[in-house]
Amino acid sequence: MRPCRVALIGATGVVGGEILQLMEEREFPVQTLTVFSSAHSEGQRLSFHNRSVSARTLTKDELQNIDIAIFAAGSEASQDFAQHAVDAGAVVIDCSRAFRLDPQVPLCVPEINAQVIAQHDGMIAVPHSLTTQVALALAPLHAAVPLKRVAVAAYQSVSGMGHAAMRAFDQQLRDMLNFRQPELDVFPHQLAFNCIPQCGDFLDNGYTSEEMAIIDETRKLLALTELPITATAVWVPLMHSHAAAVTLETEQPLSPALARDLLDEAPGVVVEDDVSRLFYPSPVRTNGRDEAYVGRIRSDLSVPHGLHLWVVADNLRRGVALNVVQIAEALAAA
Repeated sequence: MRPCRVALIGATGVVGGEILQLMEEREFPVQTLTVFSSAHSEGQRLSFHNRSVSARTLTKDELQNIDIAIFAAGSEASQDFAQHAVDAGAVVIDCSRAFRLDPQVPLCVPEINAQVIAQHDGMIAVPHSLTTQVALALAPLHAAVPLKRVAVAAYQSVSGMGHAAMRAFDQQLRDMLNFRQPELDVFPHQLAFNCIPQCGDFLDNGYTSEEMAIIDETRKLLALTELPITATAVWVPLMHSHAAAVTLETEQPLSPALARDLLDEAPGVVVEDDVSRLFYPSPVRTNGRDEAYVGRIRSDLSVPHGLHLWVVADNLRRGVALNVVQIAEALAAA
């Protein structure tokens, strides 16, 4: 891999921090690293390979002489600055929802569709973290037996909303354990010891923005534009790792045993499925891991060709950061 001049926008956020850590762990060949943050985090010092780098406020002029610009600061920053980075000669890897459904922008999880990296026109998007883990489980099954329908129940952890939500959740727990009424400054309702069936804003069709992201991005990622898929997304009182109960129907029979074998051989997937030992994935054990974990693989008794899966993954590391770094590695190797 050739050394690259890298810019990381959103470096002080939860996703940005995971990306920096993974780039260091995987020894990504960084020639120069420039990190950017929001104005209130300007000047914050970050460590990378035992060097200290200072976060700066992003301007259009700062995007010159960059090979790879990683945007991990939300849709607004991506919409305002990503095209300027492309125009200046960089390849943009975008973590926000800004370009995920743009037909001109590849949506990529390298274990599923690495070939689209070579098809970029200056910009590559990575999907929602929940989409990533669900698609990692669906892709090898669909390759063997075509999917007919998918339903997803998503149980999303607080870190998916960023630092402010994590701090608010922590404070709610402290308040509840000390018999104080928690404040509702980030969440619409109390999340401590509770669940909130609203991830994102409600849309006119009754779904939330994150539910529609799971639906639309899964279709694009698997190149199944007409796949019937539905989703319900719920915030659960966990700090890290998302989980999903996935129900799927296939066009032809697919036994749980064959599904286990297919998933066991799939890149980026680990099967943990032995109910005789009470062995199945749980969020606390997936923190810091690079794979999506699949268990509770069983037949759906209500339809002829159906399966249930339980899919769990570290939403920050597996869901987003690893995709970003793997894409960057492919660009550096090209």
